[in-house]
Amino acid sequence: MLSKTLRTAGQSALIVIGAGYGLLRSLRVLGNITQNAAGLEMLQARVDTVHVAVARLADQAEQVQSKLSRMVTRDELAQTLDRVFGPLERRMDARSEQQTRSVEALRTMVGQTDELLQRVLDGLESLKAESDAEYGEQAREWDLTRAGR
Repeated sequence: MLSKTLRTAGQSALIVIGAGYGLLRSLRVLGNITQNAAGLEMLQARVDTVHVAVARLADQAEQVQSKLSRMVTRDELAQTLDRVFGPLERRMDARSEQQTRSVEALRTMVGQTDELLQRVLDGLESLKAESDAEYGEQAREWDLTRAGR
């Protein structure tokens, strides 16, 4: 009977040791699960932060797209400037051409006036020369008549 009791005690001890060992392993596994759960919670917090950042970027992208849709393109600006300033530019070109023609006509008139003035001066000089020649002859005649007296 002692051997049976010893055997039973040995079996009981083995069962208790096995249960203790199983309990320790279970506690270690539970500790790992707790650490993994904490790590997962941190990871989930980071993922949530990334989701918030992505949502903000989406809002900003939407705002930029909205602004872009309201902006004027270069082509639209060029067309508007051509439409607004085109008639003004054409009027300015027409005035410039008219003034150029007026200046050319004025130059022609000044040239003709210079030619006419030169003819008048030439005519006056020739009249003066003729007058001087006649006056000189009269003066000689007077000198001769006075000398003969």
